[in-house]
Amino acid sequence: MQVTIDGVPYVPACASSTRIGIAITTHNRADVLSRALDKHLRHLPAGALVVVIDDGSAPAATVTDGVQLMRHDASLGIVASKNASLTALMDAECEHLFLWDDDAWPIADNWHLPYIESPEPHLAYQFLDLAGPRKLNDLAVLYRDDQHVAYTGQRGVMLYYHRSAIETVGGFDPVYGRGMYEHSDLALRIHNAGLTTWAYADVSGSERLIHSMDEHEEVTRSVSRPDREALVARNVKIHNERRDAGYTGYVEYHPRRNVVITTLLTSQPDPQRGVKMRAEPDLLRAWAMSISGADAVVLADELTEAPPGAQLVSVPDVAMNVYFRRWLHIYQYLRDHPEYHFVWCTDGTDVEMLHTPWAEMEAGQVYVGSEPKTYADVWARQNHPEKPYQDFLDEYRHEAMLNAGLLGGTREDVMAFAHAIVRLYYRIESNRFWQTERTGAAVGDMLAFGIVAKSFGNRLVTGPQIHTVFKSNGIGKEFAFWRHK
Repeated sequence: MQVTIDGVPYVPACASSTRIGIAITTHNRADVLSRALDKHLRHLPAGALVVVIDDGSAPAATVTDGVQLMRHDASLGIVASKNASLTALMDAECEHLFLWDDDAWPIADNWHLPYIESPEPHLAYQFLDLAGPRKLNDLAVLYRDDQHVAYTGQRGVMLYYHRSAIETVGGFDPVYGRGMYEHSDLALRIHNAGLTTWAYADVSGSERLIHSMDEHEEVTRSVSRPDREALVARNVKIHNERRDAGYTGYVEYHPRRNVVITTLLTSQPDPQRGVKMRAEPDLLRAWAMSISGADAVVLADELTEAPPGAQLVSVPDVAMNVYFRRWLHIYQYLRDHPEYHFVWCTDGTDVEMLHTPWAEMEAGQVYVGSEPKTYADVWARQNHPEKPYQDFLDEYRHEAMLNAGLLGGTREDVMAFAHAIVRLYYRIESNRFWQTERTGAAVGDMLAFGIVAKSFGNRLVTGPQIHTVFKSNGIGKEFAFWRHK
């Protein structure tokens, strides 16, 4: 039996393996969105799913019946909104994914057919230049036939993906922050993986299928020009380096949680104090209660009860300096939990979150603690006798000492940081076995932390936004993410 509703053939949501998904992202443009939805519904493919992603509009966006609405309470930017689009359509098991800006829409029935009938798993609506007298001169045609046109670059007005392309390389990379170059990056990853003939292509005759307000300069952009220029300046280097390297990395597009991790390792003595710490949840209560916007995870070897608001994860008792051992457990935990995006590893007994850091963090930056003293510190030299540490103290004696009680960044960067500390520890211990290292053992990881931090170069961020002045009873608490001692 065939059913027609208001002149549109009805197809049950799960009736077709070739289900079409349409996702429209919007921010603070209610009139533009309303117009776009009207046009979409006039030319809607049979059985298509339509989802609007409202990126924190004020007031909140509204949609018509039959259109799903997903909302970010606060604006997260283009990358997060486009990944939310992918999540909605992929989780609905759509095969053909159309990601639209709210200022573009179809102008003909069956507009979708040239895209889904193409053998290319990724295409995008393109216009060579603006329709009016003002010209950008920023694209050129590389190839043209009766079915496709390929260009030297890509615009993000309407992006088409077959789900197989997203399954292979993932979605839009959060390394681009709030946006700019994120869609070109995804197109290049798809192309570099050997899935498309051209990185940036469209179907022939698409100007008869789709209208773009940007193309005709009919709308004010939702991202201001100064913000857009700042994002371009920040992201172009990342994009071009990846382009030239043939980068094909997979990027998770589902929402990724954030996490704050601490350790309470009480089975072995603390080498700085000479005694074991107590396995009591109250030691971590203030830390756990302060965490906001993220999971709070305690890695512990004897603790049996988590502090309120935290998750307890048991780790094995290991005969190893507890300061180095914490990085081993942190690395292994993060390796097993790819769902996390931003990560902080902090001391638990003397650290509290003062202001949520997540919106201020940038992928690629590595955030570290520091102290109001230099590596010329006498205690550091006396208590870290191994040669790599002594050499480090000589080289950096005039620089501020970094503190291992605070480390933040993406999961990938924090994993790499933790793994590098563990590698350094095992290399020194191996040297001790081979008798090429004949001195005593360091009491802690402070200098190992500094050595590894230096390997991250200008990606390191520290200072008053990261934490209060160390051992100052909270100086700078008005601005800092963390209170440390």
